[in-house]
Amino acid sequence: MITRARIAAVIALLAAMYAQPRVRGDETAAPTWSRDVRGIIEAHCTDCHHAAGPAPFALVTSGDVARRAEFVSEVTRRRIMPPSIAATTGEAIQGHRALSDRDIEVLAAWAKRGAPVGVDDLPAAIPSEDGARADVVIEMPEPWTIPAEGGENWGRRDRDKWTFAMPIGNVAPLRVQAMTHQTSAPTAVHAVSYLADTSGLGRWSDERFDGPGSYMTGDVRDHPTGEIGTTGVGARTARLPEGFHWHVPAAADLIMEVHYRPSGRPHDLKDTLSLELAADEDSRPVRSLVSMIRKVDVPPHEAAECVVEFVLPEDVTLVWLTPRAMGVCTGMRIEADIPGEGEAVILDLPDYDPHWRRMCMLETPRFLPAGTVIRTSWTIANTEDNPRNPFLPIERLSMARRTGAVSALIHVAADDEAADERLQQWHGELMRARVR
Repeated sequence: MITRARIAAVIALLAAMYAQPRVRGDETAAPTWSRDVRGIIEAHCTDCHHAAGPAPFALVTSGDVARRAEFVSEVTRRRIMPPSIAATTGEAIQGHRALSDRDIEVLAAWAKRGAPVGVDDLPAAIPSEDGARADVVIEMPEPWTIPAEGGENWGRRDRDKWTFAMPIGNVAPLRVQAMTHQTSAPTAVHAVSYLADTSGLGRWSDERFDGPGSYMTGDVRDHPTGEIGTTGVGARTARLPEGFHWHVPAAADLIMEVHYRPSGRPHDLKDTLSLELAADEDSRPVRSLVSMIRKVDVPPHEAAECVVEFVLPEDVTLVWLTPRAMGVCTGMRIEADIPGEGEAVILDLPDYDPHWRRMCMLETPRFLPAGTVIRTSWTIANTEDNPRNPFLPIERLSMARRTGAVSALIHVAADDEAADERLQQWHGELMRARVR
């Protein structure tokens, strides 16, 4: 017998079924903002796409994203956004923001179904960055104006960087645990790399130009910028794991190499860098080993694979890696041949984009024993098919730099003070041998 209770149960079941629209074909619930999309946006987008962020528009509310649903679907399908720093192979990297295939499918289905909201319309959360404690604050002494247009430089590409040498004023060495870059032009400044210089050469380059800064790479002799970290879009704070620090010698200048994107209007730059000092007296200094090809020579309309390797002379702990190459480089891969273990992929960048340069900080620092072979390869595409090739029209590509025409920084810490001294001496001899 059909009772009123059974009729009510059937009605409730039908209501529940039709309250969750179905995607034809696989019979799974169609995605909604509240159940599916908001979480993806929070995890991958809002750190840049908010009102005060570096991105050109906000993606915080359901309306923000719905208005651009087709656009978001397309740029994520093509993996243009969010900017990811590595492939899924290799060591786990902090801040790896690449979307999964499932996330991309969800965004596409949501856009196709008209961007339904779901049970609530709460906005996506904007993550708060754990900024560095301001134990030492370094300020630009005077502002500099980012030009509306980059202008051409001597390398047949647009001008997109400016380097500043700023006295730190430290009478004793500093052990830096973390740093936070605060910029007055968040939509124009995309990446900043740092170096501690005691030679005075950085300040000399600065003084050769009118006004603050110089149109020069921030490298000083054999020391590339990025030795003491890099900050950038979505990661204005750089923080080392507990037990490690950057060593800043006494009476050093901070070399700050700013990479910007001309936006069609000028931006006033008056930036600061806050340094948080390490409290752990037993923390180990992180040193930068430069893996590089000093000279590159590639005929027009051709591609080349450049490979170099070196053998670690000491036991070290690998903390992070910094890719360094221009857009003519389309791929980069770092491998380690570890005694007793065999070959391992450390970092794989199959679609390298210098625009999104940042520190590739390992989620867990990795021990590498003495005798480990570090092998780095770069794919150089001197072709029209390379969309990021800055050297147009295509001619023979021939360039050389003291710190590498293409390179990568391998940031490691030795086990103790004596091993650290031996590691620095070995690396210094290696760099000098490369320029003979």
